[in-house]
Amino acid sequence: MRRGLTEVAVLDTPRLRLRLMRTGDDSDRSLYRDLYNDPAVMRRIAPLLGDEAAMRGFDAACRHNVTEAPGHRFWRVDDTASQAAIGLACLRRDGARAEIGVMLFSEWWNRGICSEVFVALLKYGFEQAGLDGVDARSAEDDGLPVIERLLAPFGFIRTRSGAADGVGHWELPRARWEAMWV
Repeated sequence: MRRGLTEVAVLDTPRLRLRLMRTGDDSDRSLYRDLYNDPAVMRRIAPLLGDEAAMRGFDAACRHNVTEAPGHRFWRVDDTASQAAIGLACLRRDGARAEIGVMLFSEWWNRGICSEVFVALLKYGFEQAGLDGVDARSAEDDGLPVIERLLAPFGFIRTRSGAADGVGHWELPRARWEAMWV
């Protein structure tokens, strides 16, 4: 079942609250800028953006969040116990598929947070956004075993490895997700 944007502005999990980022929220703006300029966070993702590029990215993300048409969605991730902003999560849509992504400050790594975020995003993606599949990408470096441990329990299938660009690809088709989770 697909729902309107206002019905999915917040996704709650046992320990987290995911809320669509908003243009007028200075704490959302700071969170986005800080994550995209954190060397530990960006080490395996991309070069640091710098403040100006990060602010352009934030504005673009927020524009996507206010469109009713199917498209990209970007959530702020808060720890509900401390109410601390701990990261960002997104589904970058391309037709009936989307790429999943999570960025957390390093002090929140290795606590099962990404898995908890994935549960909420996959449920939203398949049940509310009507996706046919969700994709994931990651650098094939020393962090690859962590990524594979994250993706495997959800049923992601490795579709690309050993490429010249050093980026691995995985996919989770709707039918596989439904067989495992519905």
